[in-house]
Amino acid sequence: MLSISIGISISIIEIFYAIKFVKKWFVKTKFIPLKKFKCLLTEAPTEFFIILIFFYISGALLGGMVTASLAKQAKKAYAMLTGLILFIIILFHMFFYPFPLWFKIIILSVFFPSSCIGGNFIEFFFLQRKK
Repeated sequence: MLSISIGISISIIEIFYAIKFVKKWFVKTKFIPLKKFKCLLTEAPTEFFIILIFFYISGALLGGMVTASLAKQAKKAYAMLTGLILFIIILFHMFFYPFPLWFKIIILSVFFPSSCIGGNFIEFFFLQRKK
């Protein structure tokens, strides 16, 4: 349980800071406070969302890797569970904020495979280290 909660926490923290970081890149969104997240999403250009997709992927990948590295057994299974929990969290997040439809479709199909790849990477790394 601890490895899953740490992996999810790291993923969410990375995604939150990615939003703050990407927001500063664009003049149109630079001065909108993060407290007005709905306004930020309506004013943001398409490039904002494209860059954000890569940070969401890296967050899920990092969360899966952290979970798998902290788990004692079934590393890939715990990483997949982390991806599923992140998927559920983001699913609820998508209902409350006005993300573009194409962004919702891409993001919902990203979390589970990304964290699974992170778990596979760590499992492969540990298998190579044992040999």
